[in-house]
Amino acid sequence: MRARALAEPYPSVRTTDRLATAVDLVVGRDLPALLITDPEGRPVAVLRADQVLAACLPGYFADDPLLVRLIDEPYADRMGVAPERLVSECLPRGGPRPFSVTAECTVVEVAELMARTGCPVVAVLEGGPGPDARLLGVVTATRVLQRLRSRAHA
Repeated sequence: MRARALAEPYPSVRTTDRLATAVDLVVGRDLPALLITDPEGRPVAVLRADQVLAACLPGYFADDPLLVRLIDEPYADRMGVAPERLVSECLPRGGPRPFSVTAECTVVEVAELMARTGCPVVAVLEGGPGPDARLLGVVTATRVLQRLRSRAHA
């Protein structure tokens, strides 16, 4: 089976959207990851839910994780998502990791990419990566597991 046949519609946010919008989508739809698109709707990255969570924390915690022990409960309970922060500011440093496959990739190629990158959502592109690529949908890890399980019982 090819990635084209496994691809499904999936929610996305644009790099120009606020982080709060991304958080609302992850929470509201119980998503394992978000597809991030540029302002024209072309996919540019996938952010796992744990990466969205990390983006909600002040940067100084990442620089010195021991600082979290200094935060008392009343202060911690008041922390929230920075309303002005954009999704583009939350993309991984050094550029995005591989997150897409061509429509002709096999289910095993999709599974390998997910396993290697830890990404539970993979974009499926018609025409390969590049500015002319067209998003067909995404394949989720759950969808791949369903396919692998059905083949095991066949």
